[in-house]
Formats: sequence, C-alpha cells, structure tokens
Amino acid sequence: MVKLPVILCNFVNVASVIDNAIVMQNRLEAIAKSENADLRPIVLFQAQSGANEDAQTFEKIKNKLVKIGIEKEQIAIKTAKINELDEINLLDKDCKIRYIITINALKEGWDCPYAYILASIANKNSTADVEQLIGRVLRQPNARKYTNQELNVSYVLTCSNDFEKTAKSVIAGLNGAGFSKDDYRQNDFRELDEPRVLENNGILEYANDENNGDENSEFLSADVSIDNITKNIELENKVSKILENAKTMANEYDKEIKENSSNLDYFGDLEVKASKIKFEVEKIPQFVKLLPGGSILFEEINYKVLEKEDLEKDFKLADKDIQINFDLAEGSIFEVYLSKEDSLPKYKKVTQMQREYFKQYLKTTNDETRIRQSINLIFDKLRKDNALNENDLKNYIERIVNNLSDERKAKLLDVIDAYTLKIKNKIKELKSEYREKVFYDLLNKGNIKIENTFSFEPIIQSSKLSSLRDKSLYEEEIDNLNSLENRLLTEIASLDNIKWWHRNKDMKPGFCINAFINHYPDFIICTENENIIMVKVKGDDRTNDDSKTKLKLGSKWADKAEDKYFYFMVFENSKIEGSLLIDEFIDAIKEL
Repeated sequence: MVKLPVILCNFVNVASVIDNAIVMQNRLEAIAKSENADLRPIVLFQAQSGANEDAQTFEKIKNKLVKIGIEKEQIAIKTAKINELDEINLLDKDCKIRYIITINALKEGWDCPYAYILASIANKNSTADVEQLIGRVLRQPNARKYTNQELNVSYVLTCSNDFEKTAKSVIAGLNGAGFSKDDYRQNDFRELDEPRVLENNGILEYANDENNGDENSEFLSADVSIDNITKNIELENKVSKILENAKTMANEYDKEIKENSSNLDYFGDLEVKASKIKFEVEKIPQFVKLLPGGSILFEEINYKVLEKEDLEKDFKLADKDIQINFDLAEGSIFEVYLSKEDSLPKYKKVTQMQREYFKQYLKTTNDETRIRQSINLIFDKLRKDNALNENDLKNYIERIVNNLSDERKAKLLDVIDAYTLKIKNKIKELKSEYREKVFYDLLNKGNIKIENTFSFEPIIQSSKLSSLRDKSLYEEEIDNLNSLENRLLTEIASLDNIKWWHRNKDMKPGFCINAFINHYPDFIICTENENIIMVKVKGDDRTNDDSKTKLKLGSKWADKAEDKYFYFMVFENSKIEGSLLIDEFIDAIKEL
C-alpha cells in the first residue's frame, strides 16, 4: 500500500513552508485520532542540499525548531553521518518523534512509513531537489487504506521559485519508485504579485542575523513561533483548503486508477512490479567534460559526465538582443501556472477579483513608479535562475522595458505576468542557443569527449509492465506505447538479427544523449553483432526545428562514439533530411 497521489504545494518563502508543515502535521494527527488510527504523521524537514553535514549544522536547525516551540523529544536528525533514530522504533506507539531533519542524498536506506510531509527548507532561490526523498513518504503505515482520504496521500511542501524544476524532481522521484507524473498533483500558493505589490500578511517576518553564510540561512532566520502559527485563523484556513483539495484529488485519483488500470487492489492502489535485466550490457557512451588537472598516469578521473548547466557558465545577457513580440500579451492580466498535463509553465487570465485589485492599485501610482515597480516585479519573478548574474538580468529587463512604447509602458503592470513569461521564454531561447554553440565549440576543440559512463539499472519498476513481446532487455518492459511506437516495435522484435530491445524512460534513470539538451531516445536496440542502436520516433507533425536539432545531436553522438553505435530518427509518412521512414529504418537495421 502506498500514499498516492503526491500533493506538491509551493509557498512564498521558507517560513510559510515551516508553519504550513506544522499545522498540517497537527491536523493530520487529529484526523488520525478521529478515525482511531494508530498513526502519528511525521514531517521530514529537508535541509539545504549541499549543507556541510556535521553536527553543528544540523543542531542549529534542530535548535531553531525547539526555539519555534516544538518539543525537543519530537525532533530527530537522520543523515548518513548523524543518526538519532538508531535506538528509536518509529512504529512504537510511545515514540514521540514527529519531525525528522534530513538532507537530500542519504547513503543508506531507512524505514519511515509514518512520514507524510516532506518539507523542503532549502532557500527559495534554490530548486527543491526532493527526488531521492520521495520514496521515504510513499509507503502507507500498516499497509491499509484509511477512511479519511487526507491520510491516503503524501504531501511535499516547498518554496522554490523554480516550480517547474521542483515538479520534475517530484516526478523523477515517483518514476524511480515505479510511478509516473500521473501520480502527483500540484498547487502553487505563492501570491500572484508577491514580490513587490502585496505585503506579507504579518504572520511571518524575516530577521537579519549572523547566518548569511550558512546554506540554510533563510530557514535559520525565519521568525516563527508555535503561538503565531497555531492561533492564526488565516493559516488554519489555508491548511484546511490544502487538505480539502487533497481529499478531492485523492478521490479523483482513485477513480482514474479504477478506470485505467487492471493492476489494482480493493483500495485502488497500483501494484508496482519489478522487472530484472536479462542480459549483460556494457556501459554506453555519453558526453563528458574534461576537468583541469588530474593525472592520467595515476588513473585519476579527469572528466565528469556533461550536464547542460556546465555550458552556461559564461552566459551573459549584456550582448543579447531584446526583440520580443509582446502582441499576444496585451489586453488582459495573466497568471503563470504549471500545467498538470505536461508539467510545463503555462499562463491564463487571472480572476476578476485579482484584476480589480490591480486596477485599484494602479490608480495610486505615478508613471515613473509604475515602470520601476514593473521592472522589479519582472526581476523578482526571474531572479530564481541561479545561472544568471542578477545585475546582468536587471539590466536586460531595464533594456526591454525602456525600449517599449509609451503606451505599452503605461499598461505594463496590467499584463505583468504575461510580459514576464515572454521575457522568460526569450531568455530560455537565448540560453539554449548559447549552450548549443558552446557545446559544439568545445566538442570541436576536444574539451568535450565521449566516455562509456551509462549503466542500465539491474531492476526497473513500474505499474505498467508487459512481456507481450520477446527479445526484451528486461523480463518485462514498460508498456506505454502509442500506435506508431507499437507498429515500429512489432517490426523490430520480428527481425532475426535483433538480440534485445528496451523501451527507454524519458527521464532519469533512463539513458539520455547529454549535451546542451538532454535527448532521450524512445528505444535502445542491440543486434546479434552487438551494435547498439538509438531510435527516436516522431509523429508526422514533428517535422520541425526541434526534431532537426535532436537529429543533428544524435548523429553527432553516434559519430563520436565507437563504430558499433548508431542513431536513427524515424517518421511514419513525412520526414526531415537525415531521418528515415519506418520501412527505410527496418531495411537499414537488417544489415547491422
């Protein structure tokens, strides 16, 4: 039994994460008592990733929680080096632990079925990398379904400015545990205009202290207390709303599972299967970046697996163009949100109440103030990108705003979120172009090479595994194919020269051609001659620049790897230069 779906809630700041986590823990424990459930919900406080893992660092966080008003006996530290749970049985009915302080990468497993809330207290300008902790909150205590749906789901609370990356981290964690993006739901509780226009509600403030050099300084400086948390009606109402939404989402989730899955028990939970690898496979090459120093003589590692962020180090906006078409951003006020369907940022019109608030606020400001606040608003919404120098970003936004017509400047605050999204997408496009240029430059100079670094997992887990086709790399493969992929795989599996095939995941731990983008092939094929073939399947509506970019990258990867590695992009009826139609592809691999 598992606690699904995972509910991802994003808040304004670290202090909001703290108070919502505490109130939510209290509410869930009260709900458990009302059901006479032998249950004590636990909060996992995830400290800043990269924190120096010593006793002093985590004692600071523990002392902060005690200062807030939480009993010391209810708090424990659990990291790879510090283990205050060593002598404690969390399932014991007399156990007092309700809060566990941990970090991201734990070096050994530990069992915590009572964990319900994963609260990231990383600074808001960092991405909440919760991938490796998701599994700690999934297992249901006592392996049973509870009457109250609030007790049947998991909660992840963050304050990350980069909600998109945080959502992907949650999905990656679910994926690693055998689930998918269909098993999570999200809500962003940041105010639309939080950075400048609206003031904090007065519940939580920040204090200047001596912790500025600490990775967890934002948490340590959050001025919070049990009294102003538990006695605040507005906060209580917000948590009630979250739990009510969780109940609705859980009901919808159960309904979807019953309609779409044959692998379920009477409680509506997915049966997660495990599938073992059947063949010994050598490591597959990926791009690596050479590191300065290192000694080949003494066999020191002098390279690292390339990440696209490695290519952004010297990116600057100072010399970049500011040509943006804002036409579609005119006429309405928009809010930016994360799509449930594809986890990508989208925008929509805000509510009438929000629109009226803006109109009233705009009447109180002069033109110069409005322009300055517009720049600050856009800056605050985009500064989360740690790869950008803040002065560089601020100057770029000023250049864009100053280049607008007087008419557009006058109504800029009306459409601030739509303009922000346009600028964000422009910067994203500029960074992508820059990464691509740097990648090929470094590749041509020999600073990026190919090394055999990727290994297949010995076991894959998923709720949708199938053994309908033979020659699969694993005993069962993930069965989530569309009609075109089904047709192609049927042809592949029927060939005499195919040793094994594998349905590749489109995120870690799947294989990717790592460069300025992470390009995940749909299938990996091995022939009897030990040739390794990467295949990307594209619909006829995808004969676009994105496909051309991926085809060029895949072909370059195959060119730089050994002779036995191949890359193909396959279409059904229409194709781009260098790609193949299905019949052409089948004829090509028959010879390999």
